[in-house]
Amino acid sequence: MVMQRKPARFVGALAAIIAAVEGAILLGQKTVQAAPATVVSLAQDAMDLLIAMAQGIGSIIEKLDEIVTAIKSIPGGEGAPGAGYPPNADTFVAQFIPCPFVQPQAYHLPPLDIPTGMTLQLLARNPIGVNVGIIWVSPTEPGAGQPTQSWPLTPGATLGLTLKNAGSVYISATIANEGVYISVEQNKG
Repeated sequence: MVMQRKPARFVGALAAIIAAVEGAILLGQKTVQAAPATVVSLAQDAMDLLIAMAQGIGSIIEKLDEIVTAIKSIPGGEGAPGAGYPPNADTFVAQFIPCPFVQPQAYHLPPLDIPTGMTLQLLARNPIGVNVGIIWVSPTEPGAGQPTQSWPLTPGATLGLTLKNAGSVYISATIANEGVYISVEQNKG
């Protein structure tokens, strides 16, 4: 369908350029006259220039059509339900991950898949109440034991991480038996 519109666009662009040239010629005359019944003749160089301009416009329109087609082919593109947003998950998982021993001992979060576009949420809290110490979050086991290589979660603080799997996160605590609650959306099946 796009191919059928291209010749019409080219002819339309050429007609617009010719009309503009005719108008410029008429405006350049000292007296206003009715449009002549004959076609305006132009020098071959001017005609070649007009044809090249029309072809250039046609080429630009073709490129724009290609770009629009490419954008529409992106998942979640035009017309897709919830375009630009991940689909809703079926359920979620929430659990407490304790740190029975203090730093430098680090603990690995469970290997939970995180659907595309969803976020792993961490809350610095324990089942008895708000933590007193700091929980350190890192992508590596050694990093979780080093304050300079990890993210501090103060008592009651939250952190959202957009990852593929929760198992790529390590935590450590400054006070034994404190930890984090984790929550992540999940799809059944």
